[in-house]
Amino acid sequence: MAQLTSVMKMSDIEINPIWARYCSEQMEDWLTWLRNIHIRSYVELCERFIDLHPYYTPTTDDFNDKLPLYERLLIGKPFLDNMTDIGVRVWANTTLVDFINALTPYAQEFAEVREVRKFFIKHLNWLDRLYRFGRADLIAQLREEGRSI
Repeated sequence: MAQLTSVMKMSDIEINPIWARYCSEQMEDWLTWLRNIHIRSYVELCERFIDLHPYYTPTTDDFNDKLPLYERLLIGKPFLDNMTDIGVRVWANTTLVDFINALTPYAQEFAEVREVRKFFIKHLNWLDRLYRFGRADLIAQLREEGRSI
């Protein structure tokens, strides 16, 4: 499994170009959202959910209704719609660690992103399972739309 940047120097990491672009395009909206919620309370609420549901398996409806943090950060269907099939294939083979690494430069500058990044690292296994379900669901949708993935 790829290493997280928390144990590496910034100059030693490779940031996935798909995630780097996604983060740069979304960062302004993310910061606005993160600054308009009480982030620590939100993280605590998410952690309680994780503690109470350690083997949670999401459904498609869950991604739309019950997981706004996940949806706001990781489900970028409009972004994927604007990518080439090659770009979508690159994205389809990424891990949650790639996303976390792409957040690193922003986490160094913005406390809100640092807090979210810490949350993702702390709950990496649980969130990675969620990411794999969501990614599989998106890949299926994209294939139904005729994309070559």
